[in-house]
Amino acid sequence: MKLTDEIVKALNGCISDGYESVQDFARLTNISADTLAKYLKKETQTIKDETWAKMYPLLKPYLKHSNNRPAFTGTNKTPELETDERILLDAFNDLPEKVREQKLMEMLDLARKYNLEDGVSEPIDLP
Repeated sequence: MKLTDEIVKALNGCISDGYESVQDFARLTNISADTLAKYLKKETQTIKDETWAKMYPLLKPYLKHSNNRPAFTGTNKTPELETDERILLDAFNDLPEKVREQKLMEMLDLARKYNLEDGVSEPIDLP
């Protein structure tokens, strides 16, 4: 993926708004601080797809096409989430409310079926 000025600006904004340092952001995303520094200084022209997948969920609110700028300062509150979990939450949040409710019910039904197949005696309580 091409490293654009928009991405560099989003990375700067995200780090300054939500993290104490580049190292703090690096720890959360599991991207080396040296790699992030290269991006911030535009010492490279591309971002590996794997690296972009780790960064995108956090940068999305800072990119031009997104109006959802976060309203927090200080350290990010969800460091325990894996990259794929953050991507799923971000995608889920982009769905219309009615579709979110439908997909949530489908996921709960699917989880209940798998739990019953695995011998879990208690079904998941549905809201």
